[in-house]
Amino acid sequence: MSTQLITVTRENGLEECLRLMEKNNIYHLLVLDESGLSLGMISVQDVFRMVASDEKARADLLESWAFASF
Repeated sequence: MSTQLITVTRENGLEECLRLMEKNNIYHLLVLDESGLSLGMISVQDVFRMVASDEKARADLLESWAFASF
């Protein structure tokens, strides 16, 4: 019995990666380049970390704009 690997490329977005992980009940995806060679893996923790980092950056930008001294 063999298990099919679920893979993504650099072009797949974070939301799509999370959807694939949830749909397949997995926590890691293999990332391939255009020729099918392995570039590495992305984990659900990696995705959450990126989303949290992006949200923090947005909040910081909004705060700097909202409380700017004119």
